[in-house]
Amino acid sequence: MTRSILVLALAMLACPAMMAQANEPQLVTNDRGLTETVMTMRVRGDLTFGPDGVVKEHHIATKLDPKMAEYVDKTIGKLKFRPYLQDGVPVNAKTYFQMTLAARAKDADRYELSMDNAYFTDDETFGDRKFGKNAPTKCIVDCMLSHPPAPSYSGGANGGVIVDLYLNPDGTVADAVVGQSALYSVRGSDLTLNDARKVIEKIALTYAKNARFAPGSGSPLVGDNHQVGALPFVFQMEGPTSDNLGKWRLEQRGKRNIASWLANDPDRWVGVSDTSGGGFMAMKDSPYKLVPNEAHTP
Repeated sequence: MTRSILVLALAMLACPAMMAQANEPQLVTNDRGLTETVMTMRVRGDLTFGPDGVVKEHHIATKLDPKMAEYVDKTIGKLKFRPYLQDGVPVNAKTYFQMTLAARAKDADRYELSMDNAYFTDDETFGDRKFGKNAPTKCIVDCMLSHPPAPSYSGGANGGVIVDLYLNPDGTVADAVVGQSALYSVRGSDLTLNDARKVIEKIALTYAKNARFAPGSGSPLVGDNHQVGALPFVFQMEGPTSDNLGKWRLEQRGKRNIASWLANDPDRWVGVSDTSGGGFMAMKDSPYKLVPNEAHTP
């Protein structure tokens, strides 16, 4: 009997580090537009930009083949940041970055490569205990105080869901919205894929709404006494897990949903492709921002 496993990407639960990769699958175009078929890869590193916002130097920490490294080098070189100010004066600034690349099929033999999303932080761990020499070893804040029993999952496909959280000051969940979901390394009709995603979305959302976090968990919104965070879920059948850090992953993903309380804060939008189940994400507002025409969109 095949045993199904639900891996909940929570701060207090261990998450597998390695994931399976699709073997160069042939991409297809779905018929109704409910599902986007895309290959994604996350890349991490650090960069320094000058007072003029132009990138001066960078380092790619993720192991890539030479052609992909060349593409990432060029992409980073084109980024333009808003000046970083100290005492009102623009200065050099160093930031760690995570970039999500997307490859979409143009025809049977050609792909269109783009930067799907990017965010920048002082924290080289990106919430992942296995990344960076200064990664935290235990949960101090942003902890889950109580949660419902882990739900069972008997679906036949691997997938992921990210739930955006709007937390009360006492750590209870005021609102929760499925930000995005995706199935990994599978194919099917658009309607079938959409129905399968709805199953894991319902499981994740029900779990998230019944969880309770430590008071003050998350990060604040301007003019609001609530905190915001994101909770990634990985739904994994028996076998190796699938990660897109430095590897291409075939995704059948739904549209990005933006909660009303995040609508005016695009720097905190997180897609399912941008995470690997590394724990509760506080969705902090980064001091390092791209100029408007380079800002990411869902």
